[in-house]
Amino acid sequence: MNNLIIKKDKSSIIMSIILLIVGICLFINPAEMVKFITYIIGVIFVIFGTIKLYDYYKQKDTISNMQLTIGIAAIVIGIITMFCNGIIEFAIRLVMGGYILANGINKLIVALNSKTYNDKWIGLLVIAAILIISGLYIILKSNIVLSTIGLVLIIYAAIDIISYIMYPKNKDIIK
Repeated sequence: MNNLIIKKDKSSIIMSIILLIVGICLFINPAEMVKFITYIIGVIFVIFGTIKLYDYYKQKDTISNMQLTIGIAAIVIGIITMFCNGIIEFAIRLVMGGYILANGINKLIVALNSKTYNDKWIGLLVIAAILIISGLYIILKSNIVLSTIGLVLIIYAAIDIISYIMYPKNKDIIK
């Protein structure tokens, strides 16, 4: 039997607290969190692009024009990301909801085709209907996906914090 040593890690509890806060914010106000996250991502792109442009102009002779292109593209992407956060949230919903919807339609087709030779097709039909309704709901209802992600983060962080508290202080646990 293998011995496993589990050490308390302070970075783990800090990360769990951060995830708990992010989860609560996503659950309570997903639209503002999307704005905040896309703004941060946009700023990162702008900073990256600015650095690339600075490097290009500083060392024009040794750096290729690709650095100039990357710098300009990163700045443009950053600005678009900062000011078009609604599009990003819609794209997340469209991709996730579209996938679930397509899966539901596929199951609906399989259920209807198996109707003649399989007497358990009704169960698949019910599953298909649930998937189709869920996919449409995700596409049409804004922020449901992000609220769900927030709820999952809250549950994960709570479990991790509870397990951290349950371990004896400053001791290793051997299983």
